[in-house]
Amino acid sequence: MHESAAERGTYPPPVYAGPAASTPVPPSSLLWWAAAMALLGPVLGVLWWFASPGGGLYGDRSEAETWLNRDLVLGGLELVAGIVVGWLLTNRLDRPGAWQRVVTAVAGSMLGSVLAVAVGQGLGVLFSGGESEFPFVLRSLGVAAIWPAATALVVFLASLLGLLLMKPKQ
Repeated sequence: MHESAAERGTYPPPVYAGPAASTPVPPSSLLWWAAAMALLGPVLGVLWWFASPGGGLYGDRSEAETWLNRDLVLGGLELVAGIVVGWLLTNRLDRPGAWQRVVTAVAGSMLGSVLAVAVGQGLGVLFSGGESEFPFVLRSLGVAAIWPAATALVVFLASLLGLLLMKPKQ
């Protein structure tokens, strides 16, 4: 006897379901990814200011030796954020609209990275009194690109490994 789709527990039946690649992503999902990345930026900015030498907790901002360390702290924070966001995105690559989600997350992480730098520098100016000879600023501007680049690289490598390790259909 022929078993129907309703008896198997799948709805809608496969005959009515469109291809996964052409199924649109709900705009709320894309807004969530963009907003989450943009809101994570100020959090990273506060962490950068607290954890950097010459920031909120320790160090002297007037020493030139601390400038590289300050930039490396932000770079490390952004690298961790990029790897985590990329990992979260790779868990959703098999769902419809994966590339829209990745593009939105990378664009949101660009905005978040700029906000992290702005918040960290703003806290540096606010708590140094604005009269410092050596302000708390990001000297290596390329560090701001680490978060979006790490996100895109993790997704690319996961996609590439997924294609390489995929078993061919017989």
